[in-house]
Amino acid sequence: MTARRMRRLAVGLATAALLVAAPQPALAQRPGTAAQPEWDARTGRLDPAAFTAPPSTSRPHAFWFWNGELTEAELARQLDEMRAGGVEEFFIHPRQGLGGEFGVTENDYYLSTDYFDKVEYAVEQAARRGMKAWLYDDLNWPSGFAGGRTVRGGTVDGRTVEADPTYVPWYLTPIADDVAGGTTYDQPVPVQDRPGPVDDELVAALAYRKAGQGSCVTGGQARGVALDGESVRELTPRDGRITWTAPEGDWCLVQLVQRPLLNYHPDLEPDEPYVDMLNPDVTAKFIDITHETYADRVGDHFGTTIQGIFNDEPGFYNNFPDGRGGADSRGSVAWTPGFRAYLTRNAGYDLTRDLAALWYDTGARTTRVRVAYHDALSDRYNEAHTAPLARWAEEHGIALISNPLVEEDLGSHRLIEGGSWFEMQRHYHLPGMDLISGLDTSAVTPKLNSSVAHLFGRDRNLAETFGAFGWDLTVEEMRRTVAWEAAGGVDLIDNHAFYYSIDGQRASESPPSEFFQNLFWPRFGAYSAYVGRLTEPARGARPVNPVGVLYPSSSIMATGTPWDVRGFAGNGPALGPVDASWKATSNTLLDAQLDFDYLDELALAGDPDLGVDLDVDHGDLTLRDQRWQALVLPRTTVLSLAALDTIEKVVRTGGTVVAVDGLPTHEAKGRDAQLRQRLTALFGTDPQAPRESRVTHRNGGLAVFLPDRSRLAEVVRERVTAGVTLTPPTSAVRVRHVQCGADHAFLLVNLTDDAVRTTADFDVAGVPELWDPDTGERRVAPVYGTGARSSTVDLDLDPYEATWVVFRPGAYVAARTPHLTATNAAEVTAVTAARGGVRATLVADEPGALYAVGRLGGRQYAARTTVTDPLEPITLDGDWAFRFDADGARTVERPLRSWTDLDPRFSGSGVYTREVDVPAGFLADRRRVQLDLGDVRELASVSVNGDRPTPVDARPYVVDVTDRLRPGANTIEVTVTNTQANAIQGNARASGLLGPVRLRPERVVTLDLERGAEVTSYDLTVDPVRTTVLPGATSTVRARIDGVAPDRLVGTLTTEAPAGWTVDPASVPVAVESDGRRVAWDVPVRVTAPARAAEGSYDLAVRFEGQGGETITRAVTVQVANAFAAWEFETDGDAEGWTAANQVTPLTVSGGALRFSSTGGDPYLVGPAVDVDLTGGAVVEIVMQSSTAGAGQVFWATTEGGFAESRSGVFDTVAGTHTYRVPIPAQAAHLLRLRLDPLRDAGDLAVQGIRVLPAG
Repeated sequence: MTARRMRRLAVGLATAALLVAAPQPALAQRPGTAAQPEWDARTGRLDPAAFTAPPSTSRPHAFWFWNGELTEAELARQLDEMRAGGVEEFFIHPRQGLGGEFGVTENDYYLSTDYFDKVEYAVEQAARRGMKAWLYDDLNWPSGFAGGRTVRGGTVDGRTVEADPTYVPWYLTPIADDVAGGTTYDQPVPVQDRPGPVDDELVAALAYRKAGQGSCVTGGQARGVALDGESVRELTPRDGRITWTAPEGDWCLVQLVQRPLLNYHPDLEPDEPYVDMLNPDVTAKFIDITHETYADRVGDHFGTTIQGIFNDEPGFYNNFPDGRGGADSRGSVAWTPGFRAYLTRNAGYDLTRDLAALWYDTGARTTRVRVAYHDALSDRYNEAHTAPLARWAEEHGIALISNPLVEEDLGSHRLIEGGSWFEMQRHYHLPGMDLISGLDTSAVTPKLNSSVAHLFGRDRNLAETFGAFGWDLTVEEMRRTVAWEAAGGVDLIDNHAFYYSIDGQRASESPPSEFFQNLFWPRFGAYSAYVGRLTEPARGARPVNPVGVLYPSSSIMATGTPWDVRGFAGNGPALGPVDASWKATSNTLLDAQLDFDYLDELALAGDPDLGVDLDVDHGDLTLRDQRWQALVLPRTTVLSLAALDTIEKVVRTGGTVVAVDGLPTHEAKGRDAQLRQRLTALFGTDPQAPRESRVTHRNGGLAVFLPDRSRLAEVVRERVTAGVTLTPPTSAVRVRHVQCGADHAFLLVNLTDDAVRTTADFDVAGVPELWDPDTGERRVAPVYGTGARSSTVDLDLDPYEATWVVFRPGAYVAARTPHLTATNAAEVTAVTAARGGVRATLVADEPGALYAVGRLGGRQYAARTTVTDPLEPITLDGDWAFRFDADGARTVERPLRSWTDLDPRFSGSGVYTREVDVPAGFLADRRRVQLDLGDVRELASVSVNGDRPTPVDARPYVVDVTDRLRPGANTIEVTVTNTQANAIQGNARASGLLGPVRLRPERVVTLDLERGAEVTSYDLTVDPVRTTVLPGATSTVRARIDGVAPDRLVGTLTTEAPAGWTVDPASVPVAVESDGRRVAWDVPVRVTAPARAAEGSYDLAVRFEGQGGETITRAVTVQVANAFAAWEFETDGDAEGWTAANQVTPLTVSGGALRFSSTGGDPYLVGPAVDVDLTGGAVVEIVMQSSTAGAGQVFWATTEGGFAESRSGVFDTVAGTHTYRVPIPAQAAHLLRLRLDPLRDAGDLAVQGIRVLPAG
């Protein structure tokens, strides 16, 4: 050891001693001056006016990329642009390109005097405009390196900062050797002197007797045979050399070496080192460089114009999954000079002597050592980094915002954050997350983020959203994404990003810009208001989540080794199943509208590191004003007895605990036998080999173990007040429930691209209101029922639609509020009291029976009529006049299709014009006419006869044109704007008005409901109306009987098929209680084709005969084929519904193949809608020619969820023409759409066929 290393170690130990001796900082409270900051202000009861016109704190905030050469004039202009787009709060984010030249000027310009001059100017201009500013604490990301100055020094606002080369991160890596008994090991310690004061250091040399046969070195790495932890002996030398004669037996020598992390660099900063998160001196210097300079320059605005500061993705990057830490740090753990002494004080003994247990099974000590190490790591991280930042923010009256890296999997929580996601977030005032690269609705990140807020009493939580979504991001996808986040508990959206400039390389750096450079910017104001209305009712409200889901901290800390726990690159055979169960359990509950919070195991254990006082009251877990009525344990491998104490208390006092997928077999401190005994008594089954069990304890407490998740929702629902129950059940809808004083609000979000019609049963009594985030409209729900403690509301949700259902006691008098309790109308526009009864204005979209049942003053009213109007639409097929909205563009006559065949690189607007003759009878009185545009890519604007255009930003692309049409000749003009993906990324993404376009009439009917009248009416629908089946195979058709009756809806459902076919059931009686409410009864009908059925179409007749003899028949066409679906591309120019979605250009069909070139690292195609029953599984077969080799992938969207890694399969693309087969596992779902990612690189491709075949 050199003298220099000796001195550094002494300084590190002294610092560690001070840290241990110092009291832990108290739980961070809300920052603030005398007045509570606006972003965190509680709202009291729901405010209808604030919903209609949401305040800036609820509308999206701009992640403003300062990535160019800043001028005062341009900064002021961009602030005005923000305000015009409905954005009045922004984060100043220094980014690559800052200072003018991308990749060259940013580091020198960042923190320069001119940089701070521009910050001052922007903040002052914001103050003048009444806008709010938020700071970002570094250049690019992750936070802490101060643009390189924390380590290498430099200039900050004119002052010189000294270099500190030892402030780089450090890691501990194991180097192992097999040593046979009786032999002498004689080698120098494996360290090297490096340039500067960052040499390696041997922390400990530990010898272990092997506990089995084999080597302790595998592929040059310290892993392999189990070791006897009781035999450990330390051999750490003082002279730099180990000489040791091994006793009898086989031994392993493990040398733990401290090394500096020199290979990892902050993102976009290849020349800058990162920093030591475990050294408080590093954080102090970071604060001095960054925070204090901001305080000197703009501190007068803290707590007023400046609301907070963003801390972005700090953490431990030594074993980062993408390998950027370098080969030497692979499999290492986080470390800092002097950490051995800290571990000793934290654990109460020299824990380092046992640290080989991080990489090996060392017997009974393994679990305890792994938990103790990660617990100490989390403590030190908070003491050295997060707590000082939080204290500084509190002292200066602003909020500290978190955005930890890689929320999506448990392994990353250990690799990057140290073990407990919650402990790492304890000191932040505004918990944050990010959503990058696209939406996967099965991700649990919003629930994780909102759970942090709920555990620590934070009233808001933030989502940085849309980074790297690409230039093909649409307004519809933004709306869908933020609705999903809001349903998951997020209530502050940070739009990533508003680019100062998109010149040159900037356009491809984490795109898109959602600012003035984007084609959708003129529509951003409507999106901003939509976001505000999604989040405003929840701002400062109390979450009402009936279920707690265990966050398995001990399992995360102790399961697997640094070699196999690789975060987003995979979590190995041990932690992988824990992670998979955690995610799947979460989605099982959410799909059943059983909302929850994650409850950290450390909170259940009363760990002071979290600083929360979780308690149990009559079987409920309680914290402040929150209650959880059931606790669910996903697969857990390790559990502390302290946490088990709380779990047992839940059951002992009458509560419910449900464990799924497995029970823990290891205790956090090694007390496995005690854990096994107590879990066996609790669940009535042995954790070592658990079987399904259900044990009722004293006071009615219930402990259930389920070997899988199939019955989880059923068991939980019977024990909790769910808040919302949907009939019929659907996994398409997510629900969020909040309470503001006496008011209750439920956000319901349809996550799918299919309309959902359902009845929602709310566990709240009162008059329900519908608050529409899209328009700001608020009205009493036209169709609802009330009970003593519950209410039901009929809901029709369009694709991706979100709505708030609100109950405000005192807002309406129930007895004086006329409403319907049942109707089959397509829409109810008004329900009023009239002539001493109830009048309903209804809209019918098809001929047939139309009914309404209503109530007023405790009395029932009803009426029925028949709509005889045929309501035939006018189809606007044929040619349209089309031109690009560009200088010199000519007009062409052409059918509706993507304009990419005219110009695959065009991004902008296209104008479609069509003359249509409308007969006078089509505009008859009591008719309403909708212009249905069909498929639009992406934004539409509709003008009729030259009037003011109406914008339509998302599905359904429908505009009411009743008062805009006239008898005779009419001119319809539709302007469609696509995305910039075609121009910037060369994607040739389908663009324009694809149709079909129809003028669709509807009948407006006014019904005067008669007091005491009764109605019986029913309808029959089948889904799908077309299906494909293989010879001898089975497909399922779902028949739904929908209607109303005074008492019970009764009848018989029959299905007739061709001779030789099998139908199950062929006939089934139907009887469902109605009592004047609209009800539905679903019957799955299994249809099996004969084994020798010829290919072709076959007709089925599904028939419902009511009790009164009235009969309804629906036809189903069954296609018998040797493939479920097939695309052969035999017709030139016909892509058969396949579209270029990303980095694909041009997309053509010729010579029997779909031909294209991939232009980037993520090219993919999306197929048309299909409907394939996956009960028996399927295989996707692709015949494809490629100019190059690479990695391919097929994604599938099903009725259980959209495209996701969990619904995909990979294949190796080979140059030339080859056939690839990707299996889709058997599942209780239907395939809806395919996505093909043929390569992950540039290349020329020709797809000759894509087929969905039966499995096997």
